[in-house]
Amino acid sequence: MSVERFARKELLNIKGRAASRVTLRRIPGLINLGAGDPDFNHPAFIADAVHKAMMEGHTHYVFGGDPDFKRAIADYYRKYGVEVDGEKQVVLTSGGSQAIFQAFAAILNPGDELIVLNPAYQGYNGPTTYFGAKMVRANMTKDENGLFRPDIGNIEAAVTDRTKALIICNPDNPAGCVYTRKELEAIAELAVEKDFIVLADEIYTEFIWGGRKHETIIDMPGMLERTMVLMSFSKTFAWTGCRAGYIIAGPELAALVGRVPMGICSVPVAFQRAGIEALKRGWDFVKEMRSHYEKRIEYCVKRMNEIPGVRCPRPEGTFYIFPDISELGVPSAKFVEGFFKEEKVRIVPGTQYGSNGEGHIRLALVRPLKDLEEVMNRFERYAKKFK
Repeated sequence: MSVERFARKELLNIKGRAASRVTLRRIPGLINLGAGDPDFNHPAFIADAVHKAMMEGHTHYVFGGDPDFKRAIADYYRKYGVEVDGEKQVVLTSGGSQAIFQAFAAILNPGDELIVLNPAYQGYNGPTTYFGAKMVRANMTKDENGLFRPDIGNIEAAVTDRTKALIICNPDNPAGCVYTRKELEAIAELAVEKDFIVLADEIYTEFIWGGRKHETIIDMPGMLERTMVLMSFSKTFAWTGCRAGYIIAGPELAALVGRVPMGICSVPVAFQRAGIEALKRGWDFVKEMRSHYEKRIEYCVKRMNEIPGVRCPRPEGTFYIFPDISELGVPSAKFVEGFFKEEKVRIVPGTQYGSNGEGHIRLALVRPLKDLEEVMNRFERYAKKFK
C-alpha cells in the first residue's frame, strides 16, 4: 500500500527535514554550522520561572494567551517606536515557524501569489506549497560590499494581479543585510499602491551590528493595516526548543490570524509566564550573546577573506555569514557535500535559499570561537583543492 494515495497532494511536494542535530552528534569530530540553533543555554532564572509557574497552577487553558505576556510583548516592541495594544494586536504562536505558517494560513488561497526574495529563508517554501499558493521570486542584488540587498525594481516587477503578499526578513537570513528606512519606505509605498500585505520576519532584530538601528515596516505610513510582524523567542533568548513566538499586526489582521489555530497549537502557559521574566530580566544574557557573536563574525569574515577565491562580506545583522565561493569554480551544493564528507563540517549551500544563492554558502556561527577556528582551518584546506 502506498501512503501517497491518502496524502494531501500539497504535502507530496514538500521536502522533509535534513538530518537532525541529534543524528549529526553521532558523527565523531563533526562540527555542525548548518542550523541556526544558538549554542548558548538560556539563563537559569527562565527555567526557574517555568517551574514556579507550574507550581502556582499556570497549567490550564488560557484562550488567546496570557494577557500579561501579551502586554509584556507590546511593551518590548514599543522600543522601536511602535504603539502596540497587547490584547488586540499580539497573537501568540508556538515559535517563529508557527508564526509563518499561521500568517500564510490566514491570507493565502490556492492560486494566490507570494513574492519571496531570492535568496531567502527556505522555511517560507513549504507553507506556500501547502496552501496551494505560488511563490514568485524577486532577485536581490549586491551592494558595493558584496552584500545582497532588496531590489525594489525587481520586487515591483514581480507584482501581478494575483499578488497577495510579500515576505521580507529583516535582518535578512541568509544575506545578512539590515533594511534601511529608505528601502522599507519604498516597499511600503509599493504595498499601498499595489494593495498587498507585507509579512515582516524580524526574528533577528536583537542581532544587528555596526551601530545600525532596526527599522520596522509596520511603522511606515499606511502599513499598520497591511503588515504582519513575525517574531520569536528562539534566537533572542536561545529558546529554540521551547517554541514561543508571536505576530504583531493591526487589530483586524490580528483578529484574522488569531482564528487560525483554533486551540490546536499554542505556547505552554508556563512558558508564557517565563516569557514575561525573559522580557524583564533577560537582556544581560542577550548582551553577552551579542558580544560572542560579534567576535565570531569578525574572526570568520577575516579568515574567509584571506582564502583565495573566497569573498565574504561582513553581515549587518544575524549570526550567519554568506561567503561567495563562485571563483572556486564549483557548484555550492557540490562544495558543501564534499566539505561534509572530507572535513566533517556541516554548512548549507546557497541554492537552498533560491537560485540566486548559487556560488554561496551559509555558515551559522553557533559554536564557540575555538571550534570556529578549527572550521576555518578545515575550510582553508578544502578550498585550496579548487584554486
